Amino acid sequence: MESARTPESPQSQPPRLVKLAGLLEDWQADAEAAHQAKTTGKPRGPVTGLSTLDRELGGCLHEGVNIVHGTPGVGKTAFCLQVAASCGCPALFVTCEMAPLELFRRVVARATGTFLGRLKSGEFSPAESLALARKGVQAAPLLAFADATRAFAPPEWLRDAALAVRGDAPHLLLVVDSVHSWAEGAPGEASEYDALNAALAALRHLASELECPVLAIAERNRASMERGGLSAGAGTRKIEYGAEAVIDLARPEDAAPDASGEVVVTARLVKNRHGAVGRKVKLRWHGALQRFEEA
Repeated sequence: MESARTPESPQSQPPRLVKLAGLLEDWQADAEAAHQAKTTGKPRGPVTGLSTLDRELGGCLHEGVNIVHGTPGVGKTAFCLQVAASCGCPALFVTCEMAPLELFRRVVARATGTFLGRLKSGEFSPAESLALARKGVQAAPLLAFADATRAFAPPEWLRDAALAVRGDAPHLLLVVDSVHSWAEGAPGEASEYDALNAALAALRHLASELECPVLAIAERNRASMERGGLSAGAGTRKIEYGAEAVIDLARPEDAAPDASGEVVVTARLVKNRHGAVGRKVKLRWHGALQRFEEA
C-alpha cells in the first residue's frame, strides 16, 4: 500500500522565527477547526471513547506523546487497545510485548462479550471461533498491529506503516506498548537512560511528522510503583515532562471484582496540557471481557 503523505522529518527543517502577527493565519485555522468540532460534534482528533475522560483531555487526544502508566495488572494494555479500537479513526498499535493474535483475542472478547478464557479453551468449534473473530474485525475495521515482538520497528518503518494505515483519513492514532520495550529493542549499546530519551525523542518526531497523537505505555519506577504520580515513569523524567498528557491508572491493591466481574479503576490526569490537572475519572474494568466503561 502506498503512503498517502510523505512529511519531512522535523530534524531536516530549520527553526521557525515568527512574530505574533505571523500567527494570525494559524489562529484563524485553529479557531475554525475548533468551532466546526463544537457545532458538528465531531472531535478534532482520536478519542478515548470514554466521554468524561475525552472532555477532560480537551475533546480528544492531542498531537504529541501521551503517556499511560499504572500499577501492575491494572489493564494498561487493555486500556490502550480499547482506545485504539474505538478512537474513531485509523490506528496503528505497535506491540513490543504481546503477540498480535493475543491482542486480537482481547479485541474479540470486548466486541462480542465473550470471556477471554473461552476464546482459548477450545470449547468453540473452529467455525464458531472464526465467526466471533469476524465480529471483532467488524467492530474495529480501522485497527492494525505492528508486530515488534521479534524484530525492532525503526521510527522510519513506523512512519511508513502509519501512513499506509492512515490512507486519506484526516486523523490517526499511534499506540506503543511499551516505550520501554521499544527502546530496549533498539540496536546499539546505549544505557537505559539514553535509549529511553532517544525513543521518546523519536516518538515526538513521529507525532510531529504524522500530525497525530502517540499513546505510549510506560513502566513505573520502583519508588512510585503503587502511588504513581507525575514522576512515576521509570528511567527518565522526560517520560512525563515531554508529554501532552499523562494518564495514571490505579486500583486499590485489595480490590476484588464485584458480582458483575468489574472493579473500579481511577484514571487520574497527572499532566494535561489541554485541560485541568489532577482530575480523576472513575472507570469500571472487566478483566474477562477486556472492557473499560465509565463508572
